[in-house]
Amino acid sequence: MPTFFNYPFQSNGFIPHGHCYLWQTGLVWLHIISDATIALAYYSIPFLLIYFISKRRDVPFNGVFLLFGAFIIACGTGHLMDIWTLWHPDYWVAGALKAVTAIISIYTAFALFYLMPQALTLPSPAQLEVINRVLSTEIVERKRIEKELRFAEEVAQNSSQAKSEFLANMSHELRTPLNGILGYTQILQRTESLTEKGRKGVGIIYQCGSHLLTLINDVLDLSKIEARKLELYPVDFYLPAFIDSVTEICRIRAEQKVIGFHVELDPDLPTGIHADEKRLRQVLINLLSNAIKFTNQGSVTFKVQVIGQELNANGQTSYKIRFQVIDTGTGISPEQADKIFQPFEQVGSQKRQTEGTGLGLAISQKIVLLMGGQIQVESSLSKGSTFWFEAKLPESKDWAKVSRVVEQGTIIGYQGQRCTILIADDKWENRSVIVNLLEPVGFTVVEANNGQEAWEQALIYKPDMIITDLVMPILNGFELIERLRQSGPFKEIAVIASSASVFAIDQHKSIDIGADAFLPKPIEAETLLEMLRQFLKLEWIFDIKVEANKKTYTGGLEQPNEMIPPTKEVLQQLLELTQDGDIQKILELAQKLPASDERLSIFTLQIVQLASNFQLKRLETFIQQYIN
Repeated sequence: MPTFFNYPFQSNGFIPHGHCYLWQTGLVWLHIISDATIALAYYSIPFLLIYFISKRRDVPFNGVFLLFGAFIIACGTGHLMDIWTLWHPDYWVAGALKAVTAIISIYTAFALFYLMPQALTLPSPAQLEVINRVLSTEIVERKRIEKELRFAEEVAQNSSQAKSEFLANMSHELRTPLNGILGYTQILQRTESLTEKGRKGVGIIYQCGSHLLTLINDVLDLSKIEARKLELYPVDFYLPAFIDSVTEICRIRAEQKVIGFHVELDPDLPTGIHADEKRLRQVLINLLSNAIKFTNQGSVTFKVQVIGQELNANGQTSYKIRFQVIDTGTGISPEQADKIFQPFEQVGSQKRQTEGTGLGLAISQKIVLLMGGQIQVESSLSKGSTFWFEAKLPESKDWAKVSRVVEQGTIIGYQGQRCTILIADDKWENRSVIVNLLEPVGFTVVEANNGQEAWEQALIYKPDMIITDLVMPILNGFELIERLRQSGPFKEIAVIASSASVFAIDQHKSIDIGADAFLPKPIEAETLLEMLRQFLKLEWIFDIKVEANKKTYTGGLEQPNEMIPPTKEVLQQLLELTQDGDIQKILELAQKLPASDERLSIFTLQIVQLASNFQLKRLETFIQQYIN
């Protein structure tokens, strides 16, 4: 070593590497075997590290493992180089290899230096054991809580089911006598000769009974929702007249409160749509009624707009329609907004809360959810509220044809001479409904925008029947009916008064002035067609398929041996509705039976006849005889 320092830059005096071992064979082999063994051991370590990293990719510090593996490989290669230089003095190569090893070792040392604080934070086996014990305790506790939650959920479900059954039973018990009251109230209004005071009294009974029936229906709907039995029954109907009927009913309520009522309709709205007309009307009237109820100043605006459309798999256009109700009323606080869609929750003053059950919005929300939408609300206290929802509704182009389908089949015409019908209504939507219903059947339909125009058209066309609205400009419906009855040519003509008025006094006044019948709006096609048949003495012509069915089943109700009942499931459903006193649902279900099986026509007629006359006991006996 002293010699090296004496000659730092000269190699004189140095001997080859092998001379260090004095070329003793045993000593040389000792170094060869030792270096080779060390190199083999070094090489095995990085291969094991690489295998470990490939199997455990989630382990941290992979970079340090790679640096350490490179350092080990360099060290192993250095030992092999020592064997090589025993015979081949490539000392520059050996030195360069050692330099690379030194660099790698420095990088590894620095990496370990920065890694050490992180490594110290890793939990020890004892700490891991403590953590495992804590986790085990938490798992046991969570299982206990989940068990208690399941038990509480079962208790809540049982309580909810008991409540739903109670509400349903109470609703059914109340509906049975109430349907009889409403039915015979209408019979008294139309058939009995009553004094003015008596008519008003019967009218009040009918209005109060209708309001009570609405509240009962809300409770029944809630029980159906909680029992997950509320379903939608979509039909094809005329959208403009539907919207007009809804807005006319609500416009009257707005006028009573002396507030503005505005309707904004998208010009791109479809003419006919396929949806549950009854449920959609229920939702819209509820939203509009609430807006009017909580608005004392300002206005209520009803917007209907198309926000999108697409073609479905059948090539039918489906419209995405937004229904929006905007008011300038009392508004809703954020705390109230979170609760208004819950059953029996009401907002506003105590006086307003007594006006309903608090079920309207809860039921409406469930209906809209079934339609694939959701009622949303934005509101500012003392400034007003905006309620809206969106629904995808398929377009219907056959709504008029569907409306002409009655129990006997689809009406395609009538026997005898062509009849002329005069329609007086300031709303084109209402006139369009009747035009589209009657023209395909063979009627000539003449339209008038007001009573004065209707009078002039009557003088020109001499119609066989006149259908007139009651509220029109220039000459209203009452004045038109009076003028017709005072004129010789029109004293005997059939006149039907039609209105969306919710007041029974308007209906009776039109009859007293001289109208032959009252046709409520929204107009029901079957009711209109029946009036035409009665007053014009018509005999309908049905499609060939239905005519063949009628010839097969001649003899009517007097031949019970030819009466074919539906399935036991349908019979049981009819029996439950009868026991509930739900006349409307009985008629709706009965009218669907011939469509599923033409042989059920006679059975359907008997059901309709008994239900329409409120003969519930006879109807129950009639159904039970087929069940038993």
